[in-house]
Amino acid sequence: MQTIVALDIETTGLKAETDVIIELGAVKFNENHIEDEWTSLVNPRRPIPLAITQMTGITSEMVASAPSLDEVYDEFLDFIGNAPIVGHNISFDLGFLRRVGGLRSNPVIDTYEMAMVLLPGVERYALNVLVKALELPEPSSYREHGAHCALVDARLTQQLYLHLFEKAVALPLELLAEINRLAKQVDWDGRWAFEQAYQYALQQPLKNPKLKGKVSDLSYAPVFEKKLRPTMVKPLQPREEALPLDLEEVAAHLQHGGTFARYFPAFEHRPEQVEMLKAVARAISEERHLLVEAGTGTGKSLAYLVPAALFAVQNQKRVVISTNTINLQEQLIEKDIPDIKAALGLDLEAVVLKGRANYICPRRLRSMLHQRLENADQVRMLAKVLVWLLNTHSGDRSELSFNRPQDNQVWQRISADD
Repeated sequence: MQTIVALDIETTGLKAETDVIIELGAVKFNENHIEDEWTSLVNPRRPIPLAITQMTGITSEMVASAPSLDEVYDEFLDFIGNAPIVGHNISFDLGFLRRVGGLRSNPVIDTYEMAMVLLPGVERYALNVLVKALELPEPSSYREHGAHCALVDARLTQQLYLHLFEKAVALPLELLAEINRLAKQVDWDGRWAFEQAYQYALQQPLKNPKLKGKVSDLSYAPVFEKKLRPTMVKPLQPREEALPLDLEEVAAHLQHGGTFARYFPAFEHRPEQVEMLKAVARAISEERHLLVEAGTGTGKSLAYLVPAALFAVQNQKRVVISTNTINLQEQLIEKDIPDIKAALGLDLEAVVLKGRANYICPRRLRSMLHQRLENADQVRMLAKVLVWLLNTHSGDRSELSFNRPQDNQVWQRISADD
């Protein structure tokens, strides 16, 4: 890995056109070795807003005797040289720095962009949130200076970059090749890092022992196709003629001294619940329609889940339970069904199935991958989806984070809601 410079700035506000820099920080590193550091407060020649002081700890008094940006900027640029520069949401920093001059030819790396691809399920990508979530080592001065000291944030960015680069290198080589193919179509601040990860991975003999030379013609299709053909842990073999449930045997689970009473010490026997359970068991066994009206406190969920689960396992058949609310859906899948499996000792698989808009359409995804992409948002989101496909358990879009409106626009083009 070549020498890279992580940088960060603090400013009087968010607008590069009207606000100014009050602190610069940079860390020069090569892999895990820090070669040098550079930092300086900057006199903005204007009062520092209270909100900025509360965020950074930098006061107007602290910068009163500091050099102006003109006095230190050349030294800052000399420190960086021609090295690639990495920052978290680096477009913000470059908006201020390039107005002063320089840093227009350095390769640019944004750890924010990298994280959105390599950590597809994270809800927030703020630097301090990622550092805590990934349990990265904090610089010794982190607690002293706070989360918005330029040099500290540069150190944290260096740690985050190394972690993300390692994750990128660990991706299947075909996937890295595909991300690089997509990234070449647009100007994207994540491109350089994935190019380097791809080249680094090519040099690892254990990555692909049969690989010789460059693999620019590699296709991600083999991995892609494999992930789109999920198989159940144990394929179902339904009985030709379903065995009816024994109503008394099923009801015994919810009776006094029954299975649930033994498993859950606080379980309460409810005659109405047992009556409903028998009605559901009879309707399922006899393939009849049933409409039940039951008041609050009846224990309706167990009354239909227990016979449904026992019938499914006994006959190796699927049972669909459709709920009116997401809250009930979550209650069934997260609490009630696991309780039933544990109490009854059932080898039962249960999954949530949502509307088509929540799932990928393989044909539409494949089609978009082969179209000319228009912008970095499309590259980032497609790369994110491909990384997510490697480890998704359900294929449900709720496993993905959508941080920008553009993410939803891409999803609409590749979802199965057609």
